This record gives sequence, structure tokens and C-alpha cells, in this order.
Amino acid sequence: MGDKMNEKDDTDSNGVDQTRRTFLKGAAVSLGALLVGGVSVERFFVPKSRNQPVTSSYPKAILVDTSGNPVTVSQIPSATTSSSNYPIMSFNYPLQDEPNILMRLHGIKIPGPGVIYTGRDSILALSGICQHLGCTVPLLDYHPHESIPFEAQLIGYTSANWPTYGLLYCKCHGSQYDPTKGADNLYNDGPAPSPANHSLPQVLLETDSNGYIYASGMNPVNAVIRGHLWQPDGAVHGKLVESENLSGGTELLFDSRLNMYKTVVVSSSNGPWPGASDVA
Repeated sequence: MGDKMNEKDDTDSNGVDQTRRTFLKGAAVSLGALLVGGVSVERFFVPKSRNQPVTSSYPKAILVDTSGNPVTVSQIPSATTSSSNYPIMSFNYPLQDEPNILMRLHGIKIPGPGVIYTGRDSILALSGICQHLGCTVPLLDYHPHESIPFEAQLIGYTSANWPTYGLLYCKCHGSQYDPTKGADNLYNDGPAPSPANHSLPQVLLETDSNGYIYASGMNPVNAVIRGHLWQPDGAVHGKLVESENLSGGTELLFDSRLNMYKTVVVSSSNGPWPGASDVA
């Protein structure tokens, strides 16, 4: 199924590009946060049902494209140490109101569980909700080495001191996360300290013989997803996270055809996925 994605045209009978429309809908929600001056967006996103358990364990969910076809490892574009841009790829997990950023880095082995290794590449996913004040994708996004955001330049980053594989950078207040460190990704070594206190939570990814990608849990060494998980003992780190109830929000969709939960990957790449080639 996934092999046909590159051939698919998402333009409907009215000439509307549905892939781009889906992505822009998600982007518009986060951009709303910018209009309120970078104030925490949690009060806008956290549902009133928070602290009401939805499910008792993390679901296993297959990543699919906007047409419902499984996304394969080979279809995730790679970022290199000389990339000047990279598409935003986001999917919700473990519930529907929780975006995560999917990325593939060429030529590095990222430490820890939940990372998919293929050839010389590592594929991982980190929470798309900033640990500082809860700003989300696309305000929080991955910027490879040669795509330093303007806001980062204002606090002193240049091509000489921007990390080799770049950073996940939050344009609200400048929080910085290094994806090459895996679960331990909070970055404080730059010219300006990160206002965040914790690393971004990491989604545990798996793959199978078809190359399909699955989300199967959250790395328990991380802090909880900001503003979401029920914290019965006030814990924000450690093994308690692993056994906490998932509360508030909405469950992922269950696909009876695939007989499992699914989560849709939306991309800023207009049209077909760019494929496995490096992103220039």
C-alpha cells in the first residue's frame, strides 16, 4: 500500500490539494498561539476532561499517510549535516491532541530505545509540545544545520555555533532541543540558555518486515507530555510515567481494516512524499 504513495495525487475534483489543506489546518492552530504573544497554549488545548482516564495503556498505532496508506521507513526523507531545509512531519500520539515531530538523520546513530536504525540513518520522534510553555508544531520544529531560524540568529546563533545536526527550536521563547541525544535532548550549551527545564518526551518507534512504522509507547526516562498525562503522585519523570493512565483528550482512531489504531502523518511537503533522498 505504502509503495503507491509517491504516485498519488491528493488534488480533489475542485482543484484543492488535500494534503496541504490537512497540514495547514494543523499549522493554523499553533500559529494562533503566536497571535496571543507566545503565552502558554495549554489553556486553549487542554480539554476539560483532563484527569479523566481515556485508556489504561499506550496504544500501538501504525503511522499512515493522509490517504490511509502505511508510511514506510524508506519514505521518510533524511536530513544531513549540510541540509538547508527539512519538511515538518507531525503525527498525534498517544492521543489525538498530542502532536509529535518525526525526523530522520543521516550518518548518526542516536542512542536509546525506540529509535529505528536503517543503514547509516536514525529515525526518531519527539513530542511536538514544547516543555517550556506548551507551544506546539510548527512553532516548535526541527531545523537542520544550515537552516538556522531567524529567531535563533537573534540570540547569537550562527553557522559557526549552530550544532552539526541542528536543533529543535521553539520560536515562542527560544527553547532548544538536540535530537541527536535521543531522550536526553534538552540543549543548554548554546549562546543562550533554553528556557525549558526538561527534555522533550520521546515516542518509542518500531518497524516490521514491510518497513511500516509503529508508535508503541513513550520513553519512561523522559518527563511526561506537557499538560496532558495525569500525575497522581505529582511525578514528572521516571517509571511512574510508564504506568500512568492516559487522561483527557480523545483516543486515536481504530482502523478495522488494519485491525489496530492508526495515526496520520501530515507533512509540509506539498504533494507526494519526497522519498528517501537527502533533503538539500
